[in-house]
Amino acid sequence: MSLSMSSLCDGIQGLARSRPLQLSEKKMSRSDLPRRIRPGIRVMATLPQDMQYKSPPQESRTIKTEKGSSSPKTNSVAFETVARKAPATSERNVSTKDLPLEHPQVSRALVAADAEHPEGTPGRNPRDYTVLQQHCAFFDRNNDGVIYPNETYEGFKALGYSTGISTLAALVINGAFSYPTYDGWVPDLRFPIYLEKIHRTKHGSDTEIYDTEGRFVPFKFEEIFNKYARTKPGFMTYEEVMYMTDSLKNVNDPFGWSAAKLEWGFTYWLVKDEEGFASKEAIRGIYDGSFFEYIENQMKRGDKSKIKKTELSKIDSKNMN
Repeated sequence: MSLSMSSLCDGIQGLARSRPLQLSEKKMSRSDLPRRIRPGIRVMATLPQDMQYKSPPQESRTIKTEKGSSSPKTNSVAFETVARKAPATSERNVSTKDLPLEHPQVSRALVAADAEHPEGTPGRNPRDYTVLQQHCAFFDRNNDGVIYPNETYEGFKALGYSTGISTLAALVINGAFSYPTYDGWVPDLRFPIYLEKIHRTKHGSDTEIYDTEGRFVPFKFEEIFNKYARTKPGFMTYEEVMYMTDSLKNVNDPFGWSAAKLEWGFTYWLVKDEEGFASKEAIRGIYDGSFFEYIENQMKRGDKSKIKKTELSKIDSKNMN
């Protein structure tokens, strides 16, 4: 007997209706599916307990008591600042003490805050400038937001530097930092530095006390004294300043190496006291520009002891490499 195509299809459909879907040898009707697999909910596969990754237990170091006996209390390695197989971490250790400053890791846009000055320099008006802009604004002698080479020269002269040093500073600073602050493709041969874009001049191999937008990072400022001020807390010698610039070098960054040496060289010879120490307070004043204003006022009052004539001759040439 011949079987037509239509009757064959009807037979298959009838068979499907009479036998519900089977999964894992268990009958499952259509009404069961929403209960087992809910629409819109992700089904996550979970590994068996013995196959799941477990981090290895942390090493614990026993604390010795004053009598030399071992205390049952242990100190977790989570807050260790020294790795025994990395000598640099021991040579340049960091403090684990809490700073008396609220949120020291938060970058300050308007003030150079540290542990002693949580509100920044007392009485200072930031004029809505970032701390980096405040640092540079001292050299904007006519306050028009643009620093030309002659203004850089005048700023260094106002700080007591000699004519030769001031001329060199104007050539180097405006020559290096003008173009990054300029929006055009063709360099402006007047070599202006625009304060609005001064954050673009941040270079590598620096302390990172200024962030990439020109804000001031308090814990980074505290860190350089924790690491490098070994002779006298809160003060740095010339050797410690140069050691710091060596330690901060990034690989393949000759521009950053040179810029850091020059910047810190000028800074040290400007702020050092009679004993040869650069104080934390004076360096903080360099960052927000307040120390520049202090020196200029001293010079106007006739304090000729602030005149700087031999800065670069005292900087060892081997440290400039």
